[in-house]
Amino acid sequence: MNLTFGYINQLSDRNPRLLWLICLILLVILLVAGLWPFNFNARNKVTWLKSQNGVHFYGQGIIVGPDIRNQGQTSPFSEKSITLEIWLRPLLETTNLPNILTLFDGKSPELFLVGQWKSHLVIRSRWEDPVARIRDKPYREIGFQNGLLKNQDTFITITSGTGGTAVYVNGKRIRTYANYNMLADVSEKPLRFILGNSATGESFWIGNLMGFAVYNRVLSATQIFKSHQAWTGEAPPFVPADDRCLGMYRFDERKGATIHNMAASNDTLFIPEVFEPVQRRFLASLRQGFRWNYSYVQDVIINVIGFIPFGFSLSALLLKTIRPRRLSTCFAVVVLGVGLSLAIEVSQAYLPSRDSSMTDVVMNAIGTILGVAIYQINKT
Repeated sequence: MNLTFGYINQLSDRNPRLLWLICLILLVILLVAGLWPFNFNARNKVTWLKSQNGVHFYGQGIIVGPDIRNQGQTSPFSEKSITLEIWLRPLLETTNLPNILTLFDGKSPELFLVGQWKSHLVIRSRWEDPVARIRDKPYREIGFQNGLLKNQDTFITITSGTGGTAVYVNGKRIRTYANYNMLADVSEKPLRFILGNSATGESFWIGNLMGFAVYNRVLSATQIFKSHQAWTGEAPPFVPADDRCLGMYRFDERKGATIHNMAASNDTLFIPEVFEPVQRRFLASLRQGFRWNYSYVQDVIINVIGFIPFGFSLSALLLKTIRPRRLSTCFAVVVLGVGLSLAIEVSQAYLPSRDSSMTDVVMNAIGTILGVAIYQINKT
């Protein structure tokens, strides 16, 4: 790398105009890398299955539910009890923890999410104690291995209430968590189910979804087994009057943008034509953006290395053309590097395929500083 920078220095001494061209090329490269594919109205990657009921999530996609609350403007989960039924087929194993189902109340993190990590089923819910959220992680997590096997139809039932949480796979109880309540932090605020993604649109899931139901009470093991048989058999599931079913979606429309609720005439799910997250995230904090995995480390390294040539070349350009003091040059280059990074990251908030993160701004700033330092070392 030192040889490359030294060669650029020699070329710029012979022909300073080359620096303008080099800086312009680097600027274009950074803008393209930061804003590609320049699609501010990306297609919502959800389509109907052709051979059966259900929808297919094949990329950056989302299905959005309405605000669910009773006519009295109170939460339908006032008893802090819930049963979820999800009939699905995972098509990809990943370590990014995509969200299969999210319950969102306008706060961060989400009230709870059901996700997939490799072949593992993961459930995260927000701490009800604000102090615990600050001191520890903002959420609690449970789950188990091999709950979501690739290319296999699986019927997941999750019951949660004041007595704990239980998870069933294909009608059979697999795990019980006695001290875990998914709705421990539920409030009177409007709630909204999101399918196939997170509220910010950054955690999309790949797979097929053939059925979804939600109840505001804990179903018994017998009811869960019968419901599993109804969903996966030839007879369609039905809604008993006393089951307190808030929503049952059979995905049998096979076309259109609306998924009807069999338990009520309203509360339909909506498939947008253009991908639009429920909540855009501008410049996510360092803590929000942190993920201890290979992808995160790779992203950090790329963001640092990508701005080193920019800091080096811009330092050379200013010193050889404007000729200000060395300290002023260093400061100006760092400010311009941070400004460019901020402009890219703010624009990324409107790009469905990109994430707007303060982590990237910090790493870009470090890269710019390293570029300035390398130039100063080469000059001495």
